Amino acid sequence: MSQIQAATIERDEGYWTHPDLPEWDEGTPRAECEAWAADNGGEFVAIWFENDAPENLIERFYDDSDSDISDWSPVCEKAGSFLLSIHDTEDGPVALFFAPKDKDTDA
Repeated sequence: MSQIQAATIERDEGYWTHPDLPEWDEGTPRAECEAWAADNGGEFVAIWFENDAPENLIERFYDDSDSDISDWSPVCEKAGSFLLSIHDTEDGPVALFFAPKDKDTDA
């Protein structure tokens, strides 16, 4: 199995999904998702819109019901990480990153 690699990002109203990310839904067990990440040599890092975006974007999204989050530019600080998805959830938008694990230090 070849490991997932970064892809060109073209966001639509701020949302985007990596073309090689499996099509999971809310019924997919978390363990299955985490096993996929481990099989690809890494882990997920979630960055939540409400904890990361500037206050004016948060207000626009929640108070004005403006779902366009194109101005949000989440960044994962883990070395080698790349974006897998920016999508909406019951708890608001989230950016899901893939962070490769260091093979020398992680078991």
